[in-house]
Amino acid sequence: MNEDLIRIGDLSHVTGVPIATLRYYESEGLIVCVRTRSKYRMFPRDTVDVVMRILHLKSLKIPLAEIRRIFSTDDSPQATREYYLELQQRLEHILERKSIWEEEELKVRQLLESFPTDESADEDV
Repeated sequence: MNEDLIRIGDLSHVTGVPIATLRYYESEGLIVCVRTRSKYRMFPRDTVDVVMRILHLKSLKIPLAEIRRIFSTDDSPQATREYYLELQQRLEHILERKSIWEEEELKVRQLLESFPTDESADEDV
C-alpha cells in the first residue's frame, strides 16, 4: 500500500467525520479518492487538511454548495476579485438582517418593560 494514501476509515478517525459523510463529500467532488484494485477508497494524506477546512467552513454556516464553489474557484485575479465582491455583498446582507433583528429586539424589550411587573400588580390588589 502506498504510504501517501490513507483508508477512508482512517480519514474518518483522524477528522471525526463519519465515513458516510466522507463518501458524500467525495460524490460531491469536495475530496478525491483513488480506488485500489479491490475498489477500496484511498485518499491522499493532504485530504485531512481539506476535510478540516470543510468542517471549518461549515462551522461558519456556509452551505456545501458554497464550499464547493470556494474550492472550485480558479486562482485568476478576476475570479478571486469576483468571489471577494460576492462575499462582501453576503456580509452586507447579513449585517442588514442583523440590524433588523436588533431593532425588533429593542421593540420587544420596550413592550416588555411597559407591562407591570408582578410586584406592582400585587400592590394594586
